[in-house]
Amino acid sequence: MSVPTEKRQGSLFAVSVLGAALFQSAADRYRVFREKILPCLWAVREQLAALYCADNGRPAIEPVLALGVTLLQFMEKVPDRKAQENLRLHLGWKYALDVELGYAGVDHSSLGKFRDRLLAGGAARIGFDALLQGLRAAGLVRARGKQRLDSTHVLGAVAKMGRLEVVRETIRLVLRHLCRVGVHHQLGSWAVWHERYVDSQIAWHRLNPAGLKEKSEQAGCDALELIKWLRLQPAALRESDQALLLQRVFLEQYELGSDEQPQRRPTEASGVVQNPHDPEVQWATKDLAKTTQWEGYKVQIAETVAADGQPKPKGEPTEQFITEVTTTEAIASDLDGRRRLEQNQEERGQGVADELYVDAAYVTDDTLAEAREHGRELIGPARPSANAAGSSLFAADAFDVDIAKRTAICPAGHESRQCSHLENHHTGHVDYRFEWAGLCATCALQKQCTTSRSGRRMVVVGEHHDLLQQRRRDMQTDEFQRLLLRRNAIEGTISEFTRGGGRRSRYRGLAKTALANYFQGAAVNAHRWIRLMQWHKEQEPIEQAA
Repeated sequence: MSVPTEKRQGSLFAVSVLGAALFQSAADRYRVFREKILPCLWAVREQLAALYCADNGRPAIEPVLALGVTLLQFMEKVPDRKAQENLRLHLGWKYALDVELGYAGVDHSSLGKFRDRLLAGGAARIGFDALLQGLRAAGLVRARGKQRLDSTHVLGAVAKMGRLEVVRETIRLVLRHLCRVGVHHQLGSWAVWHERYVDSQIAWHRLNPAGLKEKSEQAGCDALELIKWLRLQPAALRESDQALLLQRVFLEQYELGSDEQPQRRPTEASGVVQNPHDPEVQWATKDLAKTTQWEGYKVQIAETVAADGQPKPKGEPTEQFITEVTTTEAIASDLDGRRRLEQNQEERGQGVADELYVDAAYVTDDTLAEAREHGRELIGPARPSANAAGSSLFAADAFDVDIAKRTAICPAGHESRQCSHLENHHTGHVDYRFEWAGLCATCALQKQCTTSRSGRRMVVVGEHHDLLQQRRRDMQTDEFQRLLLRRNAIEGTISEFTRGGGRRSRYRGLAKTALANYFQGAAVNAHRWIRLMQWHKEQEPIEQAA
């Protein structure tokens, strides 16, 4: 499709003219949207126009209008069909987007095609960046500075399936694909498999363990036979998405025994397919106790922190805004998520924060050393050290370690006799091992320190352990506890993000979920900007009276 001719000239039939009396209040949210946010969207029209053909094809709807509708759609939590209706009938939407009163709107499918165009053109975050640039121009967001960071989970837009259901559904999708391309008649077992996987529905709650095992073995044999048949077909069929997905699911769920028959794997590995309708959805948990587990994705959210670090008085809107929304796989660690987020910030001109407030998931000896090397502050609690030999024994925290001097003082006050440098030549990771040799034999605290047969205690720490040790000591001070309070507001931001629709993805796939999260982040910023402008308008009469 070709890009339409840009039309910025006002019309006598625009709602801003005919319905101006309805939006007289300078604090009206649709008026604030039109005056503050719509110009930010028009500022990126040239980038949007680059996604279309210059002079070939039927003219598309105005891309700035499509971007504005999509943003309002996320701000007001409405689906495509309701957004289509609002654009046609809602005076507030018409005023905010500056369209004529009689504008008939667009078909709801055009919004989906617009999102696909954004993804295809690598412009998934254009709406988020447009708003962020407007906030920078208004002096509400500045590069680097102080920020806080946290992550939350995003549920996938698919149903939860058991392992056997995943295999059977994947086979069904392959059979439907073969039927669509018209080659199903070449498959010898087509009639049996079509009845078994396409026409039949299993009452899972009625199957006993023996029945489930039989179904699993049957699905494994059928999947293997289907894979062997597909490998003999032309590349277009052999390398189709459905065929490759079937091979992946089979390898994740089965292994070949000595008789070359598929046997169900005892356990699932990390990152396996949870639902063939969205293979990128992954199962993950936040802790070893599995108190919080989900199937979907993870999102890292960073926002600004006030220069003085002080919270706003009650009733006064926040002046802090989201600076980055990075969507990752569910099993990605927070450390990896932070690295990706900061890389995105660098590429977009926001830069890495000079002071970053985080929780314990982001604080390690390596991250503290990295922050010190670059002259930055990483402010967050460190996790307590653990003793693999038993919780009743002294942990590494009880030892005063000095990496520079290669010495360590044990809880009994003895200085270490030996320090060994341990380096992994594959990863480059360096550890130090401290030993006390014969001092442990006569120590009164030996039973509280080690249960080894030799009766000697060894302590292995990373090369930057002294930074971690100092952080754990800082955590005991009132000053550090006051600093940690600056991180708390990110919990409210994540709550606002999830309540606005960010908890469950609207779409399938990591790329589309990332696009939705960028628009969700833009919606949060838009709400905050509008509320801030409304508050300033409300304060003007009070200030004038004073």
